[in-house]
Amino acid sequence: MKRYVLFLSVLSLLLMASISFAGRSGEEIFQTMACGACHKMEESTPMNPSVAKIAEAYQGKKQQLIDYLNGESEPIIDPAKANLMKSSLRRTKELPEEERVALAEYMLSAQ
Repeated sequence: MKRYVLFLSVLSLLLMASISFAGRSGEEIFQTMACGACHKMEESTPMNPSVAKIAEAYQGKKQQLIDYLNGESEPIIDPAKANLMKSSLRRTKELPEEERVALAEYMLSAQ
């Protein structure tokens, strides 16, 4: 009986650990990083493209968007304004790879 209780205890701890390390959703990352403060879902501003415009530009180029969020690629939308994203890119580069992928997938789903 003790072994069974110990087994269940270890199993529940492993399950809780796997849930806590599962990563955040792309939408959650977008919100917690305040991406929406500059990038509205549908409407572009004079300084920033909308998420819909980003999704349209990066359609079929998911890896290129992930590379951009990792600071490894140049932007394909208005490169002249790329300096505006430098501080944000420092933060996205710190994300675990799976969260950068989730963020890119969330943005690409806005088409």
